[in-house]
Amino acid sequence: MDKLLSELTETSNSSLFLYVIVSFMVLLFLFRAALSYRHYKGSIFTKIYDNYLIDYYYKLNVLQDASKSALLKKLIGYHRIVYANITNKEGRLASQILTIIHSKGVLAIAYLNAIGSFHGSDSGSWYIKRMEDGQEKKFKIENPAIYLREYNTHLSQILEGKRTQSVIALREEADISNIKSNFRVVKYSDLEDIIKKADCGYGLNETEIDDIFVKLGGKISR
Repeated sequence: MDKLLSELTETSNSSLFLYVIVSFMVLLFLFRAALSYRHYKGSIFTKIYDNYLIDYYYKLNVLQDASKSALLKKLIGYHRIVYANITNKEGRLASQILTIIHSKGVLAIAYLNAIGSFHGSDSGSWYIKRMEDGQEKKFKIENPAIYLREYNTHLSQILEGKRTQSVIALREEADISNIKSNFRVVKYSDLEDIIKKADCGYGLNETEIDDIFVKLGGKISR
């Protein structure tokens, strides 16, 4: 009887220890997720992923593979997502481009998370004007159209000349009325409709989508 009680006690202690460890890991995950939420809120990712905790944060930080989205699966079926961070000659981040490879082609989205009134064209620098401390201030930024055009040349080589689609996307708070570009310039809220209607005039099967994904630097999780 004493032996049985001892075994039960040991089993109970082991279960309690395991419960404590699992609970700690879950709380740590939620704590880190809460700290990172400010980078997600209002960003382009709210229009790419179905939810923050599982579809975005868990895939990105635990699975380390955010190349598929539950939201995009609903909109366009099988797909892959590639993120490109492009640096300038000084090695500083100059442009961020999100590429969606889907059954009807490839869509490249250059996105900017800054807010203010944007001014620019397809050449030269862009500027942002916004009020800070009661004064209007002007900031010079890299021109996303230049880097998107260069990126499209790279895409054309990967796709052996097949057509792609491109847009420049900015936050809801941005004023885009003073941008003059041959690229379509939109707000993040426009992206769902753009993605849903994306069509480059040719078809890609799942194997071809994955092949392009790998050629663009993606890694297939097994």
